[in-house]
Amino acid sequence: MKKNQVKTGVWLIGAYGDIATTLLVGVTAIKNNLLSSNGLVTELSPMQELDLCDINDLVIGGHDIIQNSVRKQAEAICETARTFSYSLLKDINPHLDAIDNNIVVIPELAWDTNHVLQDTLTLNELCNKFRQPLLDFIAKHSLDHLVVVNVASAEVYTPLTEAHHDSAAFLELINSNSKHLVSPSMLCAYVAFMADCSYVNFTPNTGASIGALQRLAAQRKQVFCGNDGKTGETLVKTALAPMFAARNLQIMSWEGLNMLGNGDGKTLHEPENCKNKIQNKEAVLPSILGYPVHSGVDIKYVPSLGDWKTAWDFIHFKGFLDVPMTMQFTWQGCDSILAAPLVIDLIRLAEFAHRKGEFGVMTHAACFFKNPIGVDEHHFFKQFEMLLNYTYRHLNAD
Repeated sequence: MKKNQVKTGVWLIGAYGDIATTLLVGVTAIKNNLLSSNGLVTELSPMQELDLCDINDLVIGGHDIIQNSVRKQAEAICETARTFSYSLLKDINPHLDAIDNNIVVIPELAWDTNHVLQDTLTLNELCNKFRQPLLDFIAKHSLDHLVVVNVASAEVYTPLTEAHHDSAAFLELINSNSKHLVSPSMLCAYVAFMADCSYVNFTPNTGASIGALQRLAAQRKQVFCGNDGKTGETLVKTALAPMFAARNLQIMSWEGLNMLGNGDGKTLHEPENCKNKIQNKEAVLPSILGYPVHSGVDIKYVPSLGDWKTAWDFIHFKGFLDVPMTMQFTWQGCDSILAAPLVIDLIRLAEFAHRKGEFGVMTHAACFFKNPIGVDEHHFFKQFEMLLNYTYRHLNAD
C-alpha cells in the first residue's frame, strides 16, 4: 500500500543523545537510499500494508539541555561505537547540519526533584519555554501533526501522590511550582498534550503514565504510549520465559547483570536514576510465569563499552524429579541501533492512530516497552499479537 503523504513532525527530547542521533543518521540515510530499513517493525508484513506516514515525509527537530551539533555527536558515536561509517557521514553531513536548525537548547528543562534549586524558572515559565518552540516548529514546517518523543536520560525517582492522578490537583502542582513533585518528563508530556501533540515515552521516566495526564490526553484527543523501550535483555527475557512456562519448568532464580557505557549508562549508575529501570525489568517474570521468582537485576556503568551493552543472565530452574538445571546467555548489542528503529516505528504508529481519530493509550504498542502503560501482559508474543490484531482490524476496515 502506498504510504499516506502527511507531513509529520517529530520532536525529540534529548535530541543530541545517542539514540536520537542514531535515529537522525538512520532516517537521513534511508531518505537518501543509502541504507535499508532493517530493524523497523513497521516494515514487516502486515504492518507495512497500513497507510503509515512515509519516512521521507518526517520532519525532525527537538531540544536538548546542552549545546552540541548532530554532526559532532554522530562523529563521536562513529569513533566510539563504530555503528556507522565515516563515509556514510560524509554523504549525509549536509543534511545533518540542516537538522541543527530545528534543534533548540533548553537547559532549564532538567531538574532533580529531590534537590530543587531556588531562583530557577517556575513550572509555568518552563511550560511556556517548551510550548513556544513546539508551536514555532509546527508553523515553520506547516506540519499536519507533531509527535513528541522522549529519548532523554533517566530521571531521578519521583514518588507519586494522589495529586498525580487528579487533573485539578496536578494542575495545582504546576501553578504552585511544586518542582519536587513534577518531573521534567511529566511537564513535557503535559505541554505536548496541551499543544495537541502525540507523546511517546521511550524512557523509564514517569512521563504520561500518571492518571492526570492520561485524562488530559483523552480530553485533548491525543494518543500516547510508553514506558521504557524494550530492546535488549528484557526483550530476550519476555520471549524466553514463556518457553519455561510452557514446559512446566519451574524457575527458581533468574539473575541478570547489565553493563553499558554510554550516557544512559552513566546516568543509570546513580541509584536514584536507576529505580524506575530496575522496577520495570524486575516486573516481567512474575507476570509471565504466574509465581514469584528470585530475580536480581544489576546495572553497571562500564565506560569502555560506549554505546554497546552486554547482559549476562543466569537462570536456575528445575524440572522432572525436581532436578535443578541451569541456563546462561550473553546478549551483546548496540543500544542505539536496537532502539532507534523502534522509535521510528512508534512515531509512525502514533501518527497513524491520531489520523484515524484514536486517542488515549496505544495499548497495541505494548511489545515495544518494558512497562507498557495500560497493559499487564508481559509475554512478548502475546504483546506482538496485540499489534497484529490492531493492524488486521484497520486493514479489514479499509
